[in-house]
Amino acid sequence: MYKMLIVEDERWEREGLLDFLDWASMGIAVIETAADGIEGLDKALEFRPDIIITDIQMPGRNGIEMAKLVLDQLPEVRIVVLTGYDDFGYARDALRFGAVDYVLKPVGEEELLSTMEKVVRGCEENRLKRSEEERLWLEKDAVHHLALRQRLMDLLLSRAEEAARQQTISELQAGGYLEGELCSIWICAQPAALQLPEAEQLEQLAGRMLGRKVLVHPAGQGILGACFILLIALRADEAGLQPQLAFQLLQELELLQEGGGPAPLDGSQREDARQERDGWMVQTGPAAWIIGTGRPAAPAAAAGESFREAQNAFQYALFNGLSGVLAAEEEQLARQQFTRDADPFSVQFRELAKRLRHDLGSGSPAEPVLDGLFALLAGHPGAGRSYIASQLGGVIESCSALAMPAAQATTAFAAGHMEALLSCRTLTEMRDYTAAVVDDMARLLEEKRGRKDDYLINRVIQLIEEQYGNQELSLAYLAGEVFVSPNHLGMIFKKKTGKTPSEYIQEFRLQRAEEMLRTGKQRIAVVAELIGIPNPSYFGLLYKQVYGMTPGEYREFVQR
Repeated sequence: MYKMLIVEDERWEREGLLDFLDWASMGIAVIETAADGIEGLDKALEFRPDIIITDIQMPGRNGIEMAKLVLDQLPEVRIVVLTGYDDFGYARDALRFGAVDYVLKPVGEEELLSTMEKVVRGCEENRLKRSEEERLWLEKDAVHHLALRQRLMDLLLSRAEEAARQQTISELQAGGYLEGELCSIWICAQPAALQLPEAEQLEQLAGRMLGRKVLVHPAGQGILGACFILLIALRADEAGLQPQLAFQLLQELELLQEGGGPAPLDGSQREDARQERDGWMVQTGPAAWIIGTGRPAAPAAAAGESFREAQNAFQYALFNGLSGVLAAEEEQLARQQFTRDADPFSVQFRELAKRLRHDLGSGSPAEPVLDGLFALLAGHPGAGRSYIASQLGGVIESCSALAMPAAQATTAFAAGHMEALLSCRTLTEMRDYTAAVVDDMARLLEEKRGRKDDYLINRVIQLIEEQYGNQELSLAYLAGEVFVSPNHLGMIFKKKTGKTPSEYIQEFRLQRAEEMLRTGKQRIAVVAELIGIPNPSYFGLLYKQVYGMTPGEYREFVQR
């Protein structure tokens, strides 16, 4: 829809033009009026119309003078002049300096309608042209912006030649991204977020909050995962305030993610934040934002070191389950602390690893020791992801020797576990992976123990079937033959067969006795001795308990 201004000193003509045509049907929705050229200029600059219809002869400032002044300020406005025959020379002058058409007085409806239809079409063409020009400009600007982001990464990763590096720095300066003596790199992300803001949105938010232009490169690959890399220009007097600035951005990001608007800190709030340094890094779980900051660098060519420091700080926070703002200095302090604690840490770690291997081998639950192992790791955050991965890889390799043949526990097998551990972004992910591997090993060992027990039971049954006539045959005798304790043998035998070894021996002896009585002619005493029960009376008692008759009665019954 378009806006129109009518400038006419004659009231009846001015008001008559308001209703002269069906302006709304032509797309002209808003109409203002002015009584002379002076008011017309003021209203035009305030109202900014698309179309002006103006008389020429007016007191104070005529239509020609007004039109010239309007076109100086609003070159795209389309002006139609109303002129009498005596003013026709003025109309020609108006056309020369930019008016688009004229209409002779007295104004006729058809003539004005035809003129205004042409004027509206011209407005439409202008609007389409501006829209296309804006689209092309935005596309060109977007392409340039994307290229500048990529060149920033080339600069930070030292992938560009010196000439290209200097060209990038010049473009960053020309774009207003290095308006300060120093620059710093920040890396921020919300690891558990399903959807992060767009890089452009973050540029606007950070720029508005910090009061400077901020270049944001969205990164979505590698161990850092989906995150943003920010180039921040700093004045020399802001170098020590970097954590506070990052903390303020973090608050804005949290508000943005919750659907709220920006809420910059005032001076007193910023001072409170500065005094509450310990509150910047809080363990609030994986849903919170993390900002890792590198140290300010000068000149911009040294920003690569700030980037590496920001990476380390961000990765330190992410791996250890921290959130908030983490400066490079804090990550470095944690590493230095671990260097001092490395020896006692190693002693404790080896002891826990040894206990884990023992518990796995003995069939005891591994969870308590695993909890202790990861509590130790969590208590030494400066150890670093790579070092912890190598230590856990050694534990897995050691335990694997219990659960599988040496042929399977190859170098490739160990390398596979190391690769998986190094792909973990957090200590929690490493714990989950290690626990899953340990569970698999416990299952394999249980199966292995089960197979060993099966072998033992089968061997004991074989011994019973071969030596049932041995009067010394007993639980203790069998345990000695298979080199296990009587208690252990009794337990696994009962578990597998549902009978004790003694019950199984007696049952098998009586089965063999029944067969001899049914098919042979030996005396009862001989049969008893052959099955390992030298006392005929005791043999008869046992036989009657099972078959319901004495051995003699049974033989007579089956051989009748």
